Amino acid sequence: MIKSCFKILAVFAVLTGTVFAQDFVKVHTLISDGIDAEYNMDFPLALSKFQEAKSIAPNDLRGHFFEQTIYYWKAMLTRNKSEFETFMNLSDKLVEKCENVIDKNENDLDARLYLGWTYTIRAFAIGFMGENYLKAASEIKDGNSNLTFVLEKDPNYHDAALGLGVYNYLTSFIPRKLQWLTDILGFSGNREEGKRLLMIASDKGTYTSSEAKFYLTLMLWREEQYPDSEKYAQALKSKYPESPAVWMLWGGLLAQQDKMAEAVQAYEQSLEFNKGKNSEIIFRTAYGALSNAYFRMNDYQKSAEFGKLFISYLTKDDNQNNRLHSTGVSLEFMGDRNAALEYYRKARTDIKDDNQWEKYWLRKLREREATPLTRTDSLLIAADNNRATGKLTEAAKDYATLTSTQGANYNDDIKAQINQGLGQLYYKQKDYNKAIEQFKLNSSLNPQNEKWLVPESYFQIGRCYLKLGNKSEAQKYFDMALDVDYDYDFKDSMDGKIKNELTKK
Repeated sequence: MIKSCFKILAVFAVLTGTVFAQDFVKVHTLISDGIDAEYNMDFPLALSKFQEAKSIAPNDLRGHFFEQTIYYWKAMLTRNKSEFETFMNLSDKLVEKCENVIDKNENDLDARLYLGWTYTIRAFAIGFMGENYLKAASEIKDGNSNLTFVLEKDPNYHDAALGLGVYNYLTSFIPRKLQWLTDILGFSGNREEGKRLLMIASDKGTYTSSEAKFYLTLMLWREEQYPDSEKYAQALKSKYPESPAVWMLWGGLLAQQDKMAEAVQAYEQSLEFNKGKNSEIIFRTAYGALSNAYFRMNDYQKSAEFGKLFISYLTKDDNQNNRLHSTGVSLEFMGDRNAALEYYRKARTDIKDDNQWEKYWLRKLREREATPLTRTDSLLIAADNNRATGKLTEAAKDYATLTSTQGANYNDDIKAQINQGLGQLYYKQKDYNKAIEQFKLNSSLNPQNEKWLVPESYFQIGRCYLKLGNKSEAQKYFDMALDVDYDYDFKDSMDGKIKNELTKK
């Protein structure tokens, strides 16, 4: 509908010279330019475009809507409370503005679209910031209601498909811990329907095409459908060839496929295109990604170098314990235990309960602070890194060294880590039966620190059985993973991981 209206009004502007039509065309151009600036990480330019649109056409909802998205993305990228509060204040005003329009005309689809879209991103921001899950559920329900209304009235209003697509996809992964949310929503989500709607927005959306491609890249990446994920990422690269954010996305996708050297090149390209923009978000994420990539490549000098740069850009709201750990370990590998201790002791401790990875790395930092790295620790890290970068022959040698020396002296924590690593190695080699044998060894262990590796082994066995085409046996082990009743690292994410595996193509 937006596209057809734009074309009609553009012609009308030429024929009549009316102010309204000129404003529509001008606002459309400003919004499009602002979206491009957002994707190029030039937030000041994007904000100026959106505010100009709002200034020349104060009753046009587009300028108001896209102005708030600047602060939405900043909050989502940085977890910055100030940016989040600014976003919420602007969105409160827009909600009121949309509702006033709808009070006068309940069939105003533009107002319905921007109201529904605003409620949807508010829900994501509230949930992501850990503010109030009940409020997030209520708002996403309102968003879904308005966006559904739009598409029911006009199936060709393709921009409404974006919010509905993300809603369908993400709500299909609500974990058991939060199942009460599905009762409030009255809907449990449909992953395939979510992707279908996002593809519509990607192909036909006026203002949502790029954002839909961004989400599809991440969703297909999550499902390990890498060729399809790359297709959407490549489309973004073609449209925004100098976008630091798109190059970071591309690097992450490559790293996920063990193409670490290529990922490094993408991260470096992101930094190159950040020159002149000087986006702190890009500096921080690129330095963190480079530190991790070099750590995985067992290049500890470069890992420490980029880890220090990452840490220099940290804010109090950022996740940091992972990079503090890898930077400290890198320094310890280089022979400087005292320098390593400085980073171990910088651990962030004010962590919300739902931030499972930050809590996990806090535990690992405390362990590293208490005890210097041993030869066994070094071999485990090297083996894990080699496996994660696709160097499977080297990883096999590392595990062979671990299993051939001092095996009888290993405690259950070390044994569980070796079994986990070897199982994942066999999985990557597509020797699923051998992987199952290795993972099953963890079921008889009682690790004190790495308790999570027992339910994780059940999960990994389930994955192997899925690869072998035995879904009933896979479900049996997935249920065993879910039924573990003690507390362990990443427990809250287990249900979502299983749902993801069961619905992969």
